[in-house]
This record gives sequence, structure tokens and C-alpha cells, in this order.
Amino acid sequence: MDTDYRAIGKHLQDAREHHGLTLEDISSSTKIQVRYLQAIETGQVDKLPGPFYVKAFIRQYANTVGLDPNTILDTSEDRDKDLDSDFESDQENSNNPDSLFFNEEDSKGTWNDHQTDKGKTGNEKISKNSIRVGSDRIPRAGMNLSLSMPQRLMKKIPLLIVVALLFILAFGAWIVIGKVHPNSTTPTKIDSSSAQMQSSKQKSSSSSSSSSSSSSNVEALSKPQFSSNTATMTFYDDKAHTIQVQASSASWTIFTVDSVTQFETTIPAGSYKEVTLSKGQKEATIHVGNPYNTEILFDGKNTNFMSGSSVQITNIIIKREKVSQ
Repeated sequence: MDTDYRAIGKHLQDAREHHGLTLEDISSSTKIQVRYLQAIETGQVDKLPGPFYVKAFIRQYANTVGLDPNTILDTSEDRDKDLDSDFESDQENSNNPDSLFFNEEDSKGTWNDHQTDKGKTGNEKISKNSIRVGSDRIPRAGMNLSLSMPQRLMKKIPLLIVVALLFILAFGAWIVIGKVHPNSTTPTKIDSSSAQMQSSKQKSSSSSSSSSSSSSNVEALSKPQFSSNTATMTFYDDKAHTIQVQASSASWTIFTVDSVTQFETTIPAGSYKEVTLSKGQKEATIHVGNPYNTEILFDGKNTNFMSGSSVQITNIIIKREKVSQ
């Protein structure tokens, strides 16, 4: 059965309008050109480069407006095989794959203009093969697939050699300095009672320092742990905390605490919403539709919930664990 892309586009458009988002907001979040988003909403998917990009863009669009892409697209066991086949076909037929993610202003020039522009640096010239497919199966610019993994590793070997040589030189210099300026020790007599008192003070100081360090670790929020499009962070205490959601661009957000919805709204650009997690509450879950333009602060500090992730994070979990004794 053929996919009803017109119905899918209408479903996505209704969800976008429900959250008060514009096509420009979706484009800002997904980096997909507005004209392709318009083609998806009107069911004119023939304007996209190929089937792979149709499915990939629809999945990104659905995630951004809070829809499950698996309920929109085919979820059969053969879906991944179809995507791989579509991607190989699109790689052969697409004249300008990188332009799929340019802004409207950037897309005024043609691909041939980029190829023949002598004045630009090597970093500004992107080859036709510069497409990367992440673990979420979304194409991105930045990796040349024409190079095999062994070839890419070989290109890094000179850098590794330089680092190793610098390490050897630093180690050799340390040994030479140690021989030229050996530590001199002068034996002195120390009163036994004074030595015991000093030892007691050192142990007390060490214990205090260890206790302080342990307390600091207990109160800190852990770094995000990633699973699919979800980031989970943990803290260990029984105190109240504030969690703030800031939006630099309009962002639809759902905030729940212990499965109870605190708010579901579109946060305007430059605004924020704040929730206090009381001592007895254990878990806050935040779903954001525009993660690239959203920051989540825990007690006033940025959680950097997307730091280190190779995929777009739309679900953030901040949970309390028991304090370890």
C-alpha cells in the first residue's frame, strides 16, 4: 500500500499549529529548509531529493512537534532495509546533498558556484560526498564517506606520533631536571609528642577534606546519560531544587513531576518557565520540541543536556536517588 503523504503532512501541520510554532521555528530546530517542510505538509514529497530524505525529514519533523514517528511511518521489520536502499539511491541521484540543510538565505547560490569559488577556504568547500548519517539515521554534513575507516585512521597517525614524541621529550626533561637538582634532606630531631600532635592534626584535616568532598559530590548533578533521544541526570540529596526551562526561540514544552503534569505550553523566545522540585518529589521529566534553542537550568546552573550526544535530545529526566551512606 502506498504511503498517504498528504495525510501525514496534514497531521504534522496540525501538531505544529497546535503548539503555536511556525515553519521557521521547525526549520531552526531541525536545520531543514522551509521549502522542504512546506512540501512535506502539502504531501508534495516529489519535491524532495528521494525516499530516504522524505522519511528522514518526516521523522525529524514528528520528533520536534512531539509526535511518535513510528506511528506515522511504516514500523515493519523491513523499514531499515528500505532506508538503506533509499539512501544508496539518493547518494547516486542527488546533485547537491549538503544544500538540504542550508538556510533559505544560504541556498541562493548554486552547487556549481560553491565548487568553482576560488576565494573560499577548504573548510568552506564541501564535497558532494560530505554526508554523515548518525545513529538516528539522519543525514548530516561533515563526513566524507568516500574514505574507508582504515584510511581515516591512517590520516590521524601523524598526529598521534607528534603527541607521543612530545610526551617522551617532557618525560626526558623531567628526569634530567631531577638529576641536576636532587632533593636535599637534612636529618632533624623531632620531639615525639610534637610529632604525634602534628600527625593527629593532619588526620583531622584529611578527614574534614574527605567529608567536604563527599558532601560536594552528593549535592552535584551527574552528567547526562543518553539512551536514544533521552538524557538522564541524577542527584543524591533530600533537598528542594529549582528547575528552569529557558527558550532562546519559541519552544513547545511539557513538564511533569512524578508523572503529574506541571505545565504544557509553548515558551516564547526569550522567556522561561520554572518549577520547584520539593524534598519529597523524586523525578522531573521535560519534553522539548526545540532542543537546539532550549536550556535547562538546575539550581541556576546549565545542565548542558545535549553535551556529548550524537542525536537530537527531546526528553530530559532529572531524578533523585537515595544518599549513599
